[in-house]
Amino acid sequence: MELTIFLGILIALAGFIKGFAGFGLSLILISVLLEVGFSPIELLPILVPLFVILDILLYFENKEFVNLDFKENFTLHSTTLMTLFLGIIFGAYLLTVVDGAILKLIFSIFVLIVIFFLVEKVNLHQMKIPTEKENGIFGLGSGILTGMFTLNAVPVSIYLLFHQYPKDKYMGSLVTFLIFSDILLVAVYLYGKMFTYDGFITSLKLISLVLVGFFIGSFIRRKVNSKYFKAVVIFILALSSVKSIIDFFL
Repeated sequence: MELTIFLGILIALAGFIKGFAGFGLSLILISVLLEVGFSPIELLPILVPLFVILDILLYFENKEFVNLDFKENFTLHSTTLMTLFLGIIFGAYLLTVVDGAILKLIFSIFVLIVIFFLVEKVNLHQMKIPTEKENGIFGLGSGILTGMFTLNAVPVSIYLLFHQYPKDKYMGSLVTFLIFSDILLVAVYLYGKMFTYDGFITSLKLISLVLVGFFIGSFIRRKVNSKYFKAVVIFILALSSVKSIIDFFL
């Protein structure tokens, strides 16, 4: 794998987005990997180890904001965990039998529609605690997306914005969810023998550049208030969805 200076900057930028918003690494990184010659089927074995490493770093950075109350931190709720596990299994299975590109297109269009309703919540920071029924629907849907596309952070980001979590509470709940979903995702992928040695080695080659951007993004996030943080997160969600739609038709 040969990288130019420009591609190296893009990899660091992908890490920056992840460090700031808690998600979005694949927004740029997938394009870079395709550019240097990797096939779409080789991407997940490369991306998943990076997700796990960065999510662990995010957890330790934000552990002071992790609330063990399962009502507020819905990731800890048994309903969320159970449906998340079932969703990941089903998502990983769907990846082997259906055209994932079409499903990802549908999801991207759905995200763009939802974003119109999230914009008005940028200035709202009074949390609305999710119900058990909402947690069940969320867990199943996010599990399917995680199993198919490792999109574990996109649905939880939308869920947190919809329930008006302020920045610190957002990050505390987000990193808890990411850790649990990563554990389940790795277990399912190991069982399905979806990881490759070459993919892991490529991840290690990319990690230093990704970490440079990641730490810069984390630093800047800590300096901005909840309003601007939410606005940037919504922008990244929209950008990610638009890119997925464009990629489908190109």
